Amino acid sequence: MNYSALKDEYYPLLIEVIPTILKEHHDEMKSINEFNLYFHNSPNYLNELTDTFTRHCEAFFLPDDEYQGFIKTSDNEAFDLGIAFAETNYFTVDLILKLTHSTRMCCIRHMLNALNEYKLNQGSSMIIERFFELTNNRQNSFYEGYIHKQNDMLKKQSITDPLTGLYNRRYFYKCIIKEMTKAYRMRHPITLMLIDLNNLKEINDEYGHKEGDRLLEHFSQSVTKVRSNFDSGFRFGGDEFVIIVPDCTEENAEEIGARLNKEVNKFNSKVSLSYGIINLPLVEQPEKLNIEHYLKIADDRMYKYKAQYKNTVRN
Repeated sequence: MNYSALKDEYYPLLIEVIPTILKEHHDEMKSINEFNLYFHNSPNYLNELTDTFTRHCEAFFLPDDEYQGFIKTSDNEAFDLGIAFAETNYFTVDLILKLTHSTRMCCIRHMLNALNEYKLNQGSSMIIERFFELTNNRQNSFYEGYIHKQNDMLKKQSITDPLTGLYNRRYFYKCIIKEMTKAYRMRHPITLMLIDLNNLKEINDEYGHKEGDRLLEHFSQSVTKVRSNFDSGFRFGGDEFVIIVPDCTEENAEEIGARLNKEVNKFNSKVSLSYGIINLPLVEQPEKLNIEHYLKIADDRMYKYKAQYKNTVRN
């Protein structure tokens, strides 16, 4: 098949209808508040869609090997685009279905009508076949990317404390098994820190709950600040936190606790930390370990610390 000759004949015809497709699609979607807001905040949307349609029109006339390569590239782009749309948090699944349905149906109405009105033959049949293949693949890949990211975000929400961004108590019990398994394999120490944020109630009472929330956020940021490669922090309750510190002894954890104490004290001189530290045993099957026993030891040590050092910042 002479793809070059087909392109000379049909490509200008297809390119000519793209502005009409875009206008109809935009008119359909702008009546929906979420999309109107998205269009306002994403002024390049129609230009990017024009580029996509143009590249698809060019792909209709590629030799078979190049065409198959284009399909793979297009699918990957659509998957990434689906992820990007999910990250905006503008749209529900129903709205995403409306968006993709609109773009596809506007294309079908105008591109296929243009081909039908011009000339239907073997060449136009090949274009129509590729049109449906490309649009179906791109739509499916877009959905896959969107759903993949949605599921990822829902999973993260289910294991994360919404205020501090630290993990929640429920996820701790899954995470500790993984960390202890890794520590056993690497033969590295692993330490548990139970931390109580002193005087949060006083901050809430004196300055309001917004200031108390800011303190909690400051604490979570301080956790990362004192050890940048660390991501195993958990909010157990209102002012109670647990930190898993891999490759760390109790002595090293004491140093981390002291640095954390100084960081939260910078927020307000009335604020300090009390903490209890326990080095966990290295065992081949950590799931059989009574982790509550070690949390209780850390809790007891934390209360002894509180009785001795509350409202102080140790050097």
